[in-house]
Amino acid sequence: MKIKTLMVFATLSTSILYAQSGADLFSKNCSSCHATVLGVSIDLQGEFKNISPAPYIDDLIKKLKTKTESKEEFANFIESYINNPDKRKSLYGKKAIKEFGLMPTLKGALTQEEILILSNYLYSDYGKNEVITPEKTVKAIDPREELFKKHCSVCHATVSGVTIDLQGEYKYISPAPYITDLITKLKTKAKTQEEFVAFIQNYINNPDKRKSLYGKKAIKEFGLMPTLKGVMTDEESAQMAEYLYERY
Repeated sequence: MKIKTLMVFATLSTSILYAQSGADLFSKNCSSCHATVLGVSIDLQGEFKNISPAPYIDDLIKKLKTKTESKEEFANFIESYINNPDKRKSLYGKKAIKEFGLMPTLKGALTQEEILILSNYLYSDYGKNEVITPEKTVKAIDPREELFKKHCSVCHATVSGVTIDLQGEYKYISPAPYITDLITKLKTKAKTQEEFVAFIQNYINNPDKRKSLYGKKAIKEFGLMPTLKGVMTDEESAQMAEYLYERY
């Protein structure tokens, strides 16, 4: 009986350990805003903008390590800030608050133990190659994401960036507007998810410069998108549009 009890306890402990790994906690609760890939985009007025809706995590960790004197102080700051975000605590000042807005509280989303695991991961292990163990299950790929990758991502890049030619002119790396910016613009225009989905379906089947979210300058720079009519079924295009609405 004791041996069985110990085996059950060991199994549960292992499951909890994997479920609460720092990398998993960061991915679930932080990565959607604090991007791990650095990049910028340029709007049609030539202004540079971050693709991340919050400071990049690499930069944030460096700043916080500079401000704090120990791992414990680092962890205390993380716990205090994610539970009670306050512009007076910000590492970036008024300009960042104006650009990104104040972070929403995560109070109640993470236990104190999980916050400590997350803090330790950010302080000591973030950026290191993670060992893949047999106990970890492989996350299934969303089939809707596969539709986007197959039909759209080659033009509508998910990682934003620019290049500079020999004359010092900035140019997009992507042959079409970045998907993050495109979705943001469409969500501003569409009042509901249903309207968002309907626009996507209509535009990919019948691209028209009069429907463009970017105007004449974008059409001149990128050209008019080729039609995808017949490439996807109505069901597939609806599923992909729903994925884009939920993902970005």
